[in-house]
Amino acid sequence: MIFRLFVFIVIVLQLIGCKQDRLKIDISSSKVNLPLERMENELLGFKGTDYNKLNKKLLQKYGVLYELFIARMIHEGKPTDPDIGVRLKRFVEDTTIQSIYTDIKNEFSNFSQFHEGFNKAFSHYHYYFPDSSLPKIVTFYSNFNAKALPLDSTLAIGLDMYLGANNEHVKMIPRDILPQYIKDDMDKRYMIADGMKYWLLNRFYDENSGDDFASQIIALGKIMYLLDAMLPDTPDEIKIDYTKEEIEWVQLHEEQIWKTLIDEKILYTKNPTIINQFIVDGPFTKGLPKESPSKVGIWVGWQIVRDYVNENDIDVLTLLKEKNSLKILKSYKHGKR
Repeated sequence: MIFRLFVFIVIVLQLIGCKQDRLKIDISSSKVNLPLERMENELLGFKGTDYNKLNKKLLQKYGVLYELFIARMIHEGKPTDPDIGVRLKRFVEDTTIQSIYTDIKNEFSNFSQFHEGFNKAFSHYHYYFPDSSLPKIVTFYSNFNAKALPLDSTLAIGLDMYLGANNEHVKMIPRDILPQYIKDDMDKRYMIADGMKYWLLNRFYDENSGDDFASQIIALGKIMYLLDAMLPDTPDEIKIDYTKEEIEWVQLHEEQIWKTLIDEKILYTKNPTIINQFIVDGPFTKGLPKESPSKVGIWVGWQIVRDYVNENDIDVLTLLKEKNSLKILKSYKHGKR
């Protein structure tokens, strides 16, 4: 009897271990080494005088990314404008821009640890999606507009958005232009997770999942679970851009959060204003106490998907194929694990 009990305990522990280690895969046969290019150095480190030639070179090399940079980030028209050389010279040689560039060089002159982080994450990606194309990593100066931009064959990383809240230039930006909650998230420890999250959203977010709250947070929860798969050794707070205190808050209050969603009839609402309150960045989640972090809806969707995967013992590809949000929702433990 004691022997049988021992065997049963061992089997249970093995099953639990299998579930916990589901995403701990062997990537030795799927390792990648992504190309890395440093657009900020080519632009802001330019030492020549022919800015028309520089503009032509960058447009040819970086395409849509460079077009977005010129038109939407520094608002200097189009790269094809006849006087773009003059505008580019004025921008590049601006003393404030050069000072920010100095900060970027000081912080990220050696990008190897981040490059390796992206290589490891995309090795996991290549394991799950071996037929999918892989991007080159391009670092650039976004004029404080973008952390990451996933394009067809490029994952662009705005290094200025990772200078940190205590950077002097960041502190000088008015809060009505760059709110404090955004500044607080400008930590380089979030960079790999942010870049992967944008890449996964661009490729796997199901816009046709449904227009009610539950369907949308579950669709976002799937993206977060994919992020689990790409970054199995990364803490949850890093993946969702929380502090340790914020992740502890949502874990402690998960049952009460769920009760609020039910009591306030939020779970199946189709009101976009209410939905956005629970999934967008902000100082906190509107509708919850001010001690709450932002985007708690995404965090709940993430836990719903995790519970579904664990209860049904399925893999990443099977999860993506499941389009029935109600079926996924039925496995949710409401914080009672």
